[in-house]
Amino acid sequence: MGNSPPKISIITVAYNMERFIEQTIRSVVDQKTPNVEYVLIDGASSDTTLLIAGKYASSIDTLISEPDDGQYQAIAKGFAHSSGEVMGWINADDILMPWTFSVVAQIFEQFPEVDWITGSPAFLNEAGQLGRIQWNLPTYPRSFIANGWYQKHLGAYLQQESMFWRRSLWDRAGGLDTRYSLAADFDLWTRFANHANLTPVDIPLAAFRERADARSSAGAVKYEAEVAAICAVKPRPPAVWRFMASLGLGPRAIARLLIRRPGEAIIYDRSQRVWKKVRRSRSISRLTPSMLFDEWTMRRHKPADASRDE
Repeated sequence: MGNSPPKISIITVAYNMERFIEQTIRSVVDQKTPNVEYVLIDGASSDTTLLIAGKYASSIDTLISEPDDGQYQAIAKGFAHSSGEVMGWINADDILMPWTFSVVAQIFEQFPEVDWITGSPAFLNEAGQLGRIQWNLPTYPRSFIANGWYQKHLGAYLQQESMFWRRSLWDRAGGLDTRYSLAADFDLWTRFANHANLTPVDIPLAAFRERADARSSAGAVKYEAEVAAICAVKPRPPAVWRFMASLGLGPRAIARLLIRRPGEAIIYDRSQRVWKKVRRSRSISRLTPSMLFDEWTMRRHKPADASRDE
């Protein structure tokens, strides 16, 4: 290991998010150390978002409030004002876990060959309670990500809030393509995968807030249209996978369990009290069979769009 942990730059972009922004900011500043740089970009909010952020100004390294051309332009602006070796962003209604920065810094320091990590997907309800965690440790085949196969009806979307990567990977991939207003993160992952493996870490690093007003039909349609445009020139998945995906949630989930590939993961060795990198064949599913059965049982009485992982 080196003598000091790598510097981490974390970005938050806020637009009229007074209901949730304080919890998001607290999840960052309550664990902030000298090696963490926090940049908050506010898109000229008309509510009390900026006033709330101002309460934490002493812990925010850069705070900018001005009109912009959308979320991804604001994120790109935030990273342009940052200098960390390790990068990530957290949306203004999601949260980081209390241990995130210490774990991320240790992993990138301990494994210099690792360029890109993600934690176990976790989800908040509207009250801010941790409602569920997808604990099954999957593998993320690099070609699957590059081909755009981690989308709603195939491998399920990758969780942006849990992603951290080295600035060198961001530079090689060319950063965000702000021509996409909703799916620029999806596009970024496909380009990251041209240069690096995505290594899962066997704990949650962040949580996505599931809330009814976060999903508009128009937004979902536009997002899927952008994903389709990104994938238009990429290889299609095998026909049998496409067929099972077309049959509904249950067959899609079974397909994910059955698709297995070798891959690396980072887990905590409790006997030696160190993080270790291990390699073996794993499913691409983030849910175990028993978790899938529980999900299926609950979804029988829920709206079809009640879960982010379709």
